[in-house]
Amino acid sequence: MDERETAAAFIDRIVRGARIPSRAERDDLRRELWTHFDETGTSPEAIRAAQSRFGPEAMVTESLRRVYRSDYIFLYLAKIVASVIASIAAALLIQVVVNLRMEGDADVWRLAPGFSHAAGLSVAVVLALVTAWEVGRRPFNRSRAVAAIGAYAALCLLLQLVVVHKAGPFVTATLLAVLGYLCSKLGSRPAKILLTFGAFAVTQYGTHLVLRVAFGPSRAALAAAVLVAVWSSTVVILTRFDHAFVNIFDTANGG
Repeated sequence: MDERETAAAFIDRIVRGARIPSRAERDDLRRELWTHFDETGTSPEAIRAAQSRFGPEAMVTESLRRVYRSDYIFLYLAKIVASVIASIAAALLIQVVVNLRMEGDADVWRLAPGFSHAAGLSVAVVLALVTAWEVGRRPFNRSRAVAAIGAYAALCLLLQLVVVHKAGPFVTATLLAVLGYLCSKLGSRPAKILLTFGAFAVTQYGTHLVLRVAFGPSRAALAAAVLVAVWSSTVVILTRFDHAFVNIFDTANGG
């Protein structure tokens, strides 16, 4: 790699590391950096000297991140909100499909009596999974983890006071999220799904048993299968939103 290519790679790393959401601003920064190199000359010695005058690459990148931090945080929060909305929509669609029934001879489609409870639990599972997703993101960041857990707790409290009026779904959802996250770290993909299904089925059966609500093993298995579908769809949605978010800062594709 010649010195010009080395400078180009150096600039790309800085622009990517600055985490600037706006493509136009990334292009402006790249042009500004190239101008600095061009003003010093095109010889290998001049390019090396220009690069050394920038200072340590990590320091330059961090200083630029501080400049654009508010824009990055806004876009990151927008990504989370959009992924939550999409995940909740998918979870509710799954519950509608599972709970849709045709009544009598009137050919009238209605939702099963347990739909509201199942839908509420699915929404709670989505919120818990998004929280676990952010807490477990690598590299681990304590501030992000605390913010995610705090936001989840505040949202659960708000929904409990305004909509659900009881904490049961959120306690169950939190337990399911922890179990699902642990299962996702074990074995191959089929093994993860089976372990998650088993953990969800046992949890569903056990919680209803403690509450003395009739909920046999077959119903627990069906509920677990639906929750695994909700879980899987949420993971797919979160993954795709994450990839789209990362691609925004890809200097090769994003400019």
